Amino acid sequence: MPVPYIDDILSQAEGLKEALEEFDPQPLETVCRFIEMGKYDRVILTGMGASFYGAYPAWLKLCGLGLPVILWDTAELLHYALPQVGSRTLLWVISQSGESAEIHRLLERLTAPRPGLLLGVTNNPTSTLARAAEVVLPLHAGNEHMVSTRTYINTIAVTLLAAAALSGESVSAWKEILWQGQAGMEAYLNAWPQHLAALREQAGKLNRLFLLGRGPSLASAQEGALVLKEAAKFPAEGMGAAQFRHGPLEIVEPGIAVWLFGGAQATYELNRGLGLEIQGYGGQVTWLSPTSVEGLPWLSLPAVPEAALPLVEILPVQALSVALAEASAREPGQFRYIGKITDQE
Repeated sequence: MPVPYIDDILSQAEGLKEALEEFDPQPLETVCRFIEMGKYDRVILTGMGASFYGAYPAWLKLCGLGLPVILWDTAELLHYALPQVGSRTLLWVISQSGESAEIHRLLERLTAPRPGLLLGVTNNPTSTLARAAEVVLPLHAGNEHMVSTRTYINTIAVTLLAAAALSGESVSAWKEILWQGQAGMEAYLNAWPQHLAALREQAGKLNRLFLLGRGPSLASAQEGALVLKEAAKFPAEGMGAAQFRHGPLEIVEPGIAVWLFGGAQATYELNRGLGLEIQGYGGQVTWLSPTSVEGLPWLSLPAVPEAALPLVEILPVQALSVALAEASAREPGQFRYIGKITDQE
């Protein structure tokens, strides 16, 4: 019997293909001009859940813009930091549905002063967010049944392309990087039965799991933990690899599992050292990267450019979520208490 969540996973490469083909930087030309003119004094990106995590690589990209750039959980922005949104703020709101409870409340509160410009990223072109935004970037992810899959991948891609445009970089060059990521995704998903079979063996032994990353791979760690909780009802924690050293390292002992994303070259060696140290304390470390590390069990990822790593890093976590759900006799990705759209704060 078909499982909608697995169908969504297996269609991610095709969904990304549509996003890359359809992305149009033309609506951003005015925004770019206003940035050059100094119209904005800050950029705030905001979202919830997968939309929040999917925007992280774009936030890193925008940090070179020459303006303060802040990535804020929408609920915290709404209730505790709204005075940060002023008439010279470029407010970038990311919401797959465009209808989440916090998005509704935020848009209701944006009265005086209004932000300098409201940029919306959504998969629903008729949503409340799309109607409120001056500039809308569609995700082109199609109809998604369950836990965020295609919409998460396309959020990474669309926000990265938009960040490149706002930074004055070649959108075509960035598309080529993401096309290589798309090819890597396709290769991984074409071998889905083999990947799933390998992870079924590991799933039966997992009790406590941390996912760790740095840089763009931090998005994979945080979204990965969310996916495992939502799709498999498995308690996992995603955090920065450096943060793990500041206290959580003390929890390591036999029975503690860590999935560590090798990530970008800037911090690759730091991550390698942490992985070997955790293993030395008795932790069960799995290294996720296109390249292996001597002494650490390795889950091989497709070889893609650094900037495209988050597109392929999430795939083995999704496979693990299916394996864990099956091990506990659950249907993978089936919601129990919430729905596709979170309509309550």
